[in-house]
Amino acid sequence: MSNMIDKYDNLTGFKQKFSKLDIKTHFPKLNESDYNRGFITRYFVQKSNDTNSPIYEINSSSYSSYNNNPFFIAAVVRWRIVGPKEIVYGEDRSIIDKSVSESNRIAISLQSKKIPNLKLYLPNLLQFYKS
Repeated sequence: MSNMIDKYDNLTGFKQKFSKLDIKTHFPKLNESDYNRGFITRYFVQKSNDTNSPIYEINSSSYSSYNNNPFFIAAVVRWRIVGPKEIVYGEDRSIIDKSVSESNRIAISLQSKKIPNLKLYLPNLLQFYKS
C-alpha cells in the first residue's frame, strides 16, 4: 500500500505527509518599542477546508510553515495600537486620521477574503490600544 502512495506522490508532485499538526497559539506581548512604532503584526491560521473551523493566532515563525501548507489558510494583519479613538477631521471636513478602531476594522476586512470569520475572532478593535 505504501508503494502505491509513493507512486501517487511522485506522479502528482504532492509531498505533504499527513500528520496531525499541533497548532501552538500565540498571544502578543507588547513592549514599549511596539507602542513607539504604533502597530504590531498579527498572524492567523484556519483549516482551509472549513470556514467555520477555529481560527488560531500564531507567531511569525510558525506563520511561514502554515502559509506554505495547503491544509491551512494563513493571514497577516497589521494591528494599530496607537492613535486617536475617534476619526479626526480637518477644517475642511477631510479625514486626517481614520482612528485606531477604523484602521483595525479595515485591516480585518482586507484579510476577510482569506479568513471570512476573522472579524468574529477579533471583536475588540481597540485590543492593546494605548492613548
